[in-house]
Amino acid sequence: MKKSMRKMYITFLSPIIILFLVIQLYPTLQSFYLSFFKVPGLSSNQNQWSFVGFNNFKELFSRQLFIISVQNVTVIMFLGGIVVFTFALFFAWVLHRGMIISKFWKHMIYLPSVITPIAMVVVWTQYAFNNQYGLLKTVFDAIGLHQLAAIPWTSTSYSFWAMFIAYCFGSVGGQLIIYIAAMGSIPKDLFEAAYMDGARESHTFFRITLPLIRDAIKTQIIFWGLGCVNFFLWSRVFSVNTIDPATVAPANYMYDLIFGSASANTVTPDPNVGLGTAVGICLCLASIILFAVVNLLFGKEKYEY
Repeated sequence: MKKSMRKMYITFLSPIIILFLVIQLYPTLQSFYLSFFKVPGLSSNQNQWSFVGFNNFKELFSRQLFIISVQNVTVIMFLGGIVVFTFALFFAWVLHRGMIISKFWKHMIYLPSVITPIAMVVVWTQYAFNNQYGLLKTVFDAIGLHQLAAIPWTSTSYSFWAMFIAYCFGSVGGQLIIYIAAMGSIPKDLFEAAYMDGARESHTFFRITLPLIRDAIKTQIIFWGLGCVNFFLWSRVFSVNTIDPATVAPANYMYDLIFGSASANTVTPDPNVGLGTAVGICLCLASIILFAVVNLLFGKEKYEY
């Protein structure tokens, strides 16, 4: 590399690197440091901090509510991922191959993705899951499935699966748009050549389309995983109790530990900001591990066309 080019790179990249270190890296390291202390409140002076080492992490993993929150997001990440990716790929393939009024269906499937989660929660809880006059009750009663119509979807017993269905429904559209764009970049000559050789639609999907949208799938898996690790707003607003075990997630459990709430005080009578920060460190490490695992699974294989 020429000396002049090296100087130019340093000149232009230095402000970005410095900004990253100040805004991103320093708070992360400071949070990691804070997680080793028992801190009674955000406004506490440092002389009120008590060093506890890894005890915050030990206590965290001994708390049943935190374990339940991890289990909740794990189910959403893996089972929800299978549901969302399957439907998104299927709809993307059907619309890409040319369906009647495909643009209309694309916009209709994508529409829930642009609606705020709070509005989506209101629609689902009040007009879909309501067991008095909701859509599911009306449909099931109409076809004679009265036991299904009577299911109290918004109760604690069913609220997780109600949230799961609503979240997955609202996530398909965003995935769909990415896959359609990726499929649109594949040369049509490849499909024409495959059809001339006698290939079926299923063959072209698994042997041409999927390999050539590999990078898009990889990116969407990472985004989906990070969204699940940081799952917060849906969990926060879907239940009246913000830390209902049926819908609690690590991110909103962390929020209640750090900032406090009426419901959190019943679970955590002795506030500990350091314990909440430990949750944040766990989420950060989970994100790094997720990124590394996805990159390892997908490898560096490239397809050219």
